[in-house]
Amino acid sequence: MRHPAARLIGPVLYLLLAAPVFGGDLATPNEMGLGRTTPTYDETVAWCRALAADAPRLTYRSFGLSGQGRELPLVIVHRAGLSDPGTVRESPDEVVLLVQACIHAGESCGKDAGLELLRDLVMDPALAARLLDKVTLLFIPVFNVDGHERFGPYNRINQNGPDEMGWRVNARNLNLNRDFVKADTPEMRAWLALWNRWSPDFFIDIHSTDGADYQYPITYSLELQGNMDAGLTDWTRTYEQGMNRLMAADGFPMAPYVSFVDWHDPRSGLKLWAATPRFSQGYAAARNRPGLLIETHMLKPYPVRVESAGALWRHTLVWLNETAADLRALNLAADARTASPEFRAAPFALDFEGTGKSVPFAFLGVAYEKVTSPVTGGDWFRFSDTPETLQVDFFNELVPSVQADLPAAYLVPPQWTEVIDRLDLHRVAYRRLTEPVELEIRTWRFQDAEWQTAPYEGRHPVTFGAEPLVETVLYPAGTAVVDMNQPAARIAAHLLEPQGPDSLVKWGFFDAIFSRVEYVESYVIEDMIQDMIAADPSLLTDLEAKKAEDPEFAANPWAIRYWFYEKTPYYDQRVGIYPVGALDGEYTLPLD
Repeated sequence: MRHPAARLIGPVLYLLLAAPVFGGDLATPNEMGLGRTTPTYDETVAWCRALAADAPRLTYRSFGLSGQGRELPLVIVHRAGLSDPGTVRESPDEVVLLVQACIHAGESCGKDAGLELLRDLVMDPALAARLLDKVTLLFIPVFNVDGHERFGPYNRINQNGPDEMGWRVNARNLNLNRDFVKADTPEMRAWLALWNRWSPDFFIDIHSTDGADYQYPITYSLELQGNMDAGLTDWTRTYEQGMNRLMAADGFPMAPYVSFVDWHDPRSGLKLWAATPRFSQGYAAARNRPGLLIETHMLKPYPVRVESAGALWRHTLVWLNETAADLRALNLAADARTASPEFRAAPFALDFEGTGKSVPFAFLGVAYEKVTSPVTGGDWFRFSDTPETLQVDFFNELVPSVQADLPAAYLVPPQWTEVIDRLDLHRVAYRRLTEPVELEIRTWRFQDAEWQTAPYEGRHPVTFGAEPLVETVLYPAGTAVVDMNQPAARIAAHLLEPQGPDSLVKWGFFDAIFSRVEYVESYVIEDMIQDMIAADPSLLTDLEAKKAEDPEFAANPWAIRYWFYEKTPYYDQRVGIYPVGALDGEYTLPLD
């Protein structure tokens, strides 16, 4: 939060006075740029290193390397200067807060708010004592470091400042905020290792929006829709109410993440959503931790965006200090519940959908009109500068749309090394079979697979129908046995339950199972067809019915030949069968 003087004398004059007040180098680069600029990667790292070098409470380090070889910066802030997670975690009534900025590197307000906070914690011992009493702060000023250095003035067409900023995606053109599950990028692999080392108690990811215009300088998303442990959900709901009250008192009214029923049209109503674990806050929920997504409004002046993000961050620090023991206990209890058979007693929700029910909501919008373009012929909305409170419907009730009955364990055959690698990255525990074992398991037969034609995040996601299947399978030695009595059971389910929206199947990790690799020649199958019909005349009846319902099939001789081929013992009966097995009930296996 900026000094109260900024509210009295105005942000520009305040910034003109900031450098001498803060003593030269302790003014942040954004302050030195009069609120119009954000520092480059090198400037950010140099500033953090210099500040930490003379500040006992701060430790600067890298937590990994980007694809282009840049260090991923991390600042650790502890009241006594501790920086080892094992030592910090020795106190049972303290919590760790992880805050990241610039995962979308053009959305830099979190970085600049964080640099101000670091400076204030160094200069103001009373503030440090208040905000760090029960909290250790981990701050990633720039996560997408390579995208950050695609620096320029034309990277965010919808955004009001700063003068130059980074780019949304990384050097491989991948969006890190879609990579939390598949972990295709070196940046995300390093982030997951950091998460696993520290196991943060609360997480904040700071963005700026796209979308419509409205009065709110800041909006947010919290996972309160049923995709997080119930105890943590209750705590988070109380936190939400407190933050709304405190931010409104600061002059920063907030609203939940703004998603309209009809894009850009506030009067169409607001709709709630539950983040899947490909997104940052959805991933935190799947790891039994509350996560806050901050979205400052892109059209507000950049100093306002920096200040509002900083205000919410600082209020959160105060809140965490006051509730540290409760939150730590709730996190540990959530881990324990997830690791117990109780967690698997009811179906596990993998995705959610709206019920169509709504409540009234007073939306702080602006007056706007719908205009038809004389050039494109399309309708668009012209927003004015006139504030207007709109009474709209808020569709805020969600129910599970995809559920799974979780097993006692999953079995992943050892040849699926890329899948097992993802288990390691997400710290999903497993043990290996020491010898082959034949087991009756549940699995799925996939049908009618279709791949997305255009690439999405470097992959071609697949959709399919799925038929449940129970079969006896010989699993070889080395098979990974993922016992679900573990704290990572939620993320394990998202990875391995194939019908979840972020399953490894849908991301393409199992594409090879859909391939038919043996074929038949026409002169072989045509003779066989005659023998098959002679042995079973009902095949002709079935064939005619198939032709009647599918004219394209009826006109394709090869489609008809393969229809018969699939009914022979030569056809590969394993095509489309999910190789991961679900093992129910108690089990005893030879494990390492």
